[in-house]
Amino acid sequence: MKLNNIFTHIHGWRKPIGWFLLLYLLLGWIFYANQDRFIFRARVIQTNETLKINSPHQELSIPIDQQDTLQLVLFKTTRIPARGVVLYFHGNRENVEWYAPQADLFTQEGYEVMMMDYPGYGKSRGERSESKIYQWATWVYQLARKKYEPKQIILYGKSLGTGVASYLASKKDCNQLILETPYSNFPAVFSHYMPIYPFQSLLHYQFPTEQYLQQVDVPIRIVHGTSDFVISHQQAIQLTKRKKGIELLLIEDGSHNNLFNFQQARITLRKWLL
Repeated sequence: MKLNNIFTHIHGWRKPIGWFLLLYLLLGWIFYANQDRFIFRARVIQTNETLKINSPHQELSIPIDQQDTLQLVLFKTTRIPARGVVLYFHGNRENVEWYAPQADLFTQEGYEVMMMDYPGYGKSRGERSESKIYQWATWVYQLARKKYEPKQIILYGKSLGTGVASYLASKKDCNQLILETPYSNFPAVFSHYMPIYPFQSLLHYQFPTEQYLQQVDVPIRIVHGTSDFVISHQQAIQLTKRKKGIELLLIEDGSHNNLFNFQQARITLRKWLL
């Protein structure tokens, strides 16, 4: 090939490469600027509105300052006295109303359930940050400790909440840590589907579950579906490889939000609660 033909060939590739780089940078910027909207799919509930929850419950409102209010729901059990309490940290969708049906399994087994809404979710108010979510989770734990001993406190995280529950378990004593559809860290969730982007740098939120689990001394149990297209079950498998002793339940054909529909999951969760 003559030298001028080589230059012509190279020049012909400049334009598509340039357009690809421009699109790459544009999409990266859009994600960076709007990541809170992509990650936190919250729905606000007016303070005076009645929660649409059928189970016996009590709303608790904790004013933090003029801007921040921590709102949580206490789901009650008919067992007297209760066996303990499950601190349930929910996923990134909606608010407590969306996850309220999940509390039934725990209350039926004699546990109360405390489920908080993150800043900007439901009736909780305030600007959102990873450190603030951790702080609020710590306050919920302290509230639970007024009634229960650490051996009666179970920390449960669902999806987004698995990072929050893992953080709390690394700092506070509890009976056990149960994680539903966990991730090793936030950048890994996005890198699994879009490995061409440096999410470690793009994301404001890290939620390094894997790192926190190294500091957890109580039993760790994980349940994950093999057909989860939000957070791959490979994330759960990776966690078991990095931390010895984790008990993993993989639900064949289970997806991200339907694991409680599987009898195998319900039976195993009840066994873990004994």
